[in-house]
Amino acid sequence: MTQRGIHTWDLIVHYHLCPKCGKIIESREDYRYQKGAWTKQLRCPKCSTLFIARKQQPLRFGPLLGEPQPPEWEWNAPYSS
Repeated sequence: MTQRGIHTWDLIVHYHLCPKCGKIIESREDYRYQKGAWTKQLRCPKCSTLFIARKQQPLRFGPLLGEPQPPEWEWNAPYSS
C-alpha cells in the first residue's frame, strides 16, 4: 500500500498544472501503464482543456559488468568422479 495508517484502499491524490490556463487540478486517479510510460488523461474544469499527464520514470541500474556467473552445478551433466 502507498499510504500511512490503516486503510482498506490506496489513498491517491495528485496535483497537476493545466498547461493552458495554469489552474492546479486535484486528481484521485492513479497512473496507468500504456506503451512504456505511466500516463493519465485529465480535463481542466476551468477551461475544459484535455491533456495527458506523464509520470517521471526513475533511472534503472543495470548489470555492472558483463555476463552473469555460470551455475556451480549442471544438473543435466553426467556425474563424474
